[in-house]
Amino acid sequence: MSEIKQEGVGFIKYSGELVPEGMIDAGAAGMTLTGLDEVLRFFNEKQAAGFARVEYEIPVRTEAGSWVAVVMAAGATAFGLGYLKKAGEKMAENDFRDIGMRDVLNKSFSALQWLVKLVKHTRMFKRWDAQRIVWRNNANEVGVPNHEGEYLYIPVEYFRWYTNLPASTVTKLVGPIRSGRTMSIGIGQVQGGEVITLDETEKRLFVEDYQDEEEEFLFPDMEHGSQVKLEGRLIRGNEAANSIGLEYEGHVLNCHPEHGNVRQYKLALFLRCVVEGYITRHTKHKFVADKRPTILISKIVPLESDEQYLLFN
Repeated sequence: MSEIKQEGVGFIKYSGELVPEGMIDAGAAGMTLTGLDEVLRFFNEKQAAGFARVEYEIPVRTEAGSWVAVVMAAGATAFGLGYLKKAGEKMAENDFRDIGMRDVLNKSFSALQWLVKLVKHTRMFKRWDAQRIVWRNNANEVGVPNHEGEYLYIPVEYFRWYTNLPASTVTKLVGPIRSGRTMSIGIGQVQGGEVITLDETEKRLFVEDYQDEEEEFLFPDMEHGSQVKLEGRLIRGNEAANSIGLEYEGHVLNCHPEHGNVRQYKLALFLRCVVEGYITRHTKHKFVADKRPTILISKIVPLESDEQYLLFN
């Protein structure tokens, strides 16, 4: 077989002071590549349902400088050139008739870029169909307004795809963004072409729905790693999960002992107490703050019974 020319169809790039000499931590890099793989596969399947039934690879090349992951595809070839494993045994011929890997990935990257534009334009992730949308170009484009009444027109095909896109997939993709580390999404080669950039202030627009869509960001003053001393009632204990529930200002906060087993606090259950400890907001996701803080308990002091003893870890 003759050598296949590889071309970059799109890329993800991280830049900033937290990307010294093009290096980022392995967790961030792994999360980015996983999120990129998932979102491209999702859009690929929207173009051809057969993608859900076959095994195939999405080649990625990393580059130095700012950390860059470039998605590669063979120029002007169909899937039979090594991108699918045993494809002839697993798919119907018509599933991929006249479809090339490069064309599919180009369209998937285009859909990803338009998604980022839409979220930045509306300052929200999903629920766009509840807005006063309009149509143009024989209903091939849909216009979505922002808070200023300005419309962004996107391909209606992409708009339909977005309604079923798992929020967790996008969260993985933007998760490593933080102060000092921005993310850029581009189509084609790294040099040239349109590039969309996201910073830390825009990251939250993409991750709000990943956790509880109906829940607000509780107690924002309780930052990750901060020390707290809260007065409330312990309303439940769970030895299997090694946790206690603290009823505080109308909400129940999950608490875990910093050391040892939750049984040490059983005498304080159902009493008003002062709970001391540290806040963690990363129990579910390394790069995205939990909406509801969790307390790592260092001490509990019961307030309601003289017979109770001061309880320590």
